Amino acid sequence: MRPVPTREDVAMEHILRACGSPHDFPDFALEATETQTDASGRTICIRRDACRTCGTVSVSQWQGPLPEGPGQIAVVRRYERPEPGDVPGLAERTRQVTDAEFIEFLASNGFPDGIPEDFAPYRPATTRLDFVLRVRAGQFMLLDRGRSLGDILPVPPSAESANLIDAVPGAALFWPPIHDGELPLTVVLCPADPGPDRSYARIAELSCRFHSGHVVLRELAGRERELPPLPAGHGDYRLRFHTADSGCLLQLWGQPRTKPLYPA
Repeated sequence: MRPVPTREDVAMEHILRACGSPHDFPDFALEATETQTDASGRTICIRRDACRTCGTVSVSQWQGPLPEGPGQIAVVRRYERPEPGDVPGLAERTRQVTDAEFIEFLASNGFPDGIPEDFAPYRPATTRLDFVLRVRAGQFMLLDRGRSLGDILPVPPSAESANLIDAVPGAALFWPPIHDGELPLTVVLCPADPGPDRSYARIAELSCRFHSGHVVLRELAGRERELPPLPAGHGDYRLRFHTADSGCLLQLWGQPRTKPLYPA
């Protein structure tokens, strides 16, 4: 399913094009920000630096450790497209996107008729809902309306993970602290980040793109619970999942995607 663009997508393309090349990277230093081990057991040093103008990431790799004393070392560099949430000034540029720019961007990306009529509208209100889910095999799902459990089960290799959550576009799998039984779950749909609830034992969050803004909670046993339309319509959302023995809390709000977090 091709995702329908959002105004954030338009703003991001404008920022990336305006920056162009050369990028405004910090001064390079041969100091790794992370390491990996290759198939031969060698240590690969990796350094990531983000352009201060557009967020494009320069990824430098070399084989470590560094030689003692004078010497040469081969450094390979490539560039990665940034996550939208890591693009400087994205929110401000999004507010500047005109209707004409948005319509033109939609048409150039395969949607000449604009946003489909059955997509969720922008509705900046907070909604709180309480459920009791029947958990089986220690999991439940949040899916685009009409999506199959096969989109997230079994968890595909491409899924993003935050320990308590696995997600692919249009589908998220949650791992509550019970294996089988009834789970009290509160879902809060928010127009902005409500902040984590530190009264819960474990918290994790990641990004997920929902294609239409209409989603359902789905039990492995088969029941579906349709949620109200998501407050920011279609596009990227942040999912923050809180767990405790007494129940769970799921917060959702519209936010350009970025890396998973583990607030607690």
